[in-house]
Amino acid sequence: MLSLHRVIKNNLVSSLLGRHRQTTPAAAPVAPPAARFLGNSNTAMAIDVDALLLKSSTPSAATLFPPFFLVAVEAGSFARGLLMLALYPFLRVMTHDTCLKAMTMVAFCGLRRDEAARIGRAVLPKYFFREAERVEALADVARTLPKAVKVAAISRSFPTVMVEAFLKDYVGFDVVEGRERLTDTLNQTEKKSTICCYPKPMVFHDGRLAFTPTPAAALAMYIYFPFAIILAVVRIAIFTILPRRVTGVVAMLAGVRLRITGAPPAAADGAGRLYACNHRTLLDAIAISSALGKTVFAVTYSLSWLSELISPIPLLRLTRGREEDRRRMTSLLARGDVVVSPEGTTCREPYLLRFSPLFAELADEVSPVAVSERSSMFYGTSTSPGAKCFDSVYFLMNPRPEYSVHFLEPVPTDGRSSSIEVANQVQAVLADALGFTPTALTTKDKYLLLAGNEGTVGNKRSEGK
Repeated sequence: MLSLHRVIKNNLVSSLLGRHRQTTPAAAPVAPPAARFLGNSNTAMAIDVDALLLKSSTPSAATLFPPFFLVAVEAGSFARGLLMLALYPFLRVMTHDTCLKAMTMVAFCGLRRDEAARIGRAVLPKYFFREAERVEALADVARTLPKAVKVAAISRSFPTVMVEAFLKDYVGFDVVEGRERLTDTLNQTEKKSTICCYPKPMVFHDGRLAFTPTPAAALAMYIYFPFAIILAVVRIAIFTILPRRVTGVVAMLAGVRLRITGAPPAAADGAGRLYACNHRTLLDAIAISSALGKTVFAVTYSLSWLSELISPIPLLRLTRGREEDRRRMTSLLARGDVVVSPEGTTCREPYLLRFSPLFAELADEVSPVAVSERSSMFYGTSTSPGAKCFDSVYFLMNPRPEYSVHFLEPVPTDGRSSSIEVANQVQAVLADALGFTPTALTTKDKYLLLAGNEGTVGNKRSEGK
């Protein structure tokens, strides 16, 4: 057993430090994590991952603050986050254990268990992907071990609920034990059979904050917040009151940048043109309308009252009944241009979800439009029912929100290909233009992961176009 332990430990250290020297040769290396067999078993191994998650061998209030602040804001409120920020000077002078207890209390006190689990599953993995040292090397650890060895990730700084989803679902550990747990159940845990697939790419994540909330960055956000609300009101007024042909220029003076590339196709004879775009935020169709300099119709399955109230373009609600939706969209095309997002839901990362094929049955050709946006402080999308109505407002609260609209060559739908083949072709064209990866994932996949439901409120989808 000692010999096996020595081989595994050598593989662990060489995997972590070797990869680190290749990727960041100038940085001071973080000490390799402690690895040990559990009890007298040589098939169960524990690895201390705190140094890798925090990029520091000695966790401090500064390195621990961002993930606990995210829990406080995303599962609680901005007021709870402000309380944690106000306590930060005192956290710095506390002992490590007292500091952890204080941050845990502020972040989790009064939260429902399912809400805390949702943040650990939907929000924190993005933070750890962005901040953790050598995510791929962590996954390599499990791949270099004998197949029979089950591996537990041990965190002495975080509750299990904060790191379990990231370390199990994305990195590939068999078991995750936070600071409140023991490792006496590892031997009864099944070994992952698909460890070769780790680390998994992150396609979906949730949460409102688009930056790493260090204490300084969090303070800057709270100082900026009142001005952000004023800016959002001004920007909404620009898009709702002014004519489409001048909104781009005026919005630029208010800090909103709209980049337009490619040539919009010529107007269709006798009918409107059908535009199909990827879905980044609820403002996709508005950005396309501003780029065209004219009003377009947008179709949606469900929309919050606030988004509908402030929308500067007409919206049509769909029923998810195929024939009825076909009739409604055909009627709109007879009156003007229509923008549809066949993905049905938004995706923040560089991936395209599966395209619903109905749009490919409505016109002789489809004009693909590749859209992208940049949010530096607040994400303009959410899966939380109570927060979704403010999605567009939060996007416009960013210091310098940016949208890019790229018009592509029309794709014919003349009957030689099925609607599914046309939908896949449009998806491939957009993926190539954006440098994204096409997938077969759907709205249901997104909401099951992030919200624990199928993306429905009553009998309606909670978002989609």
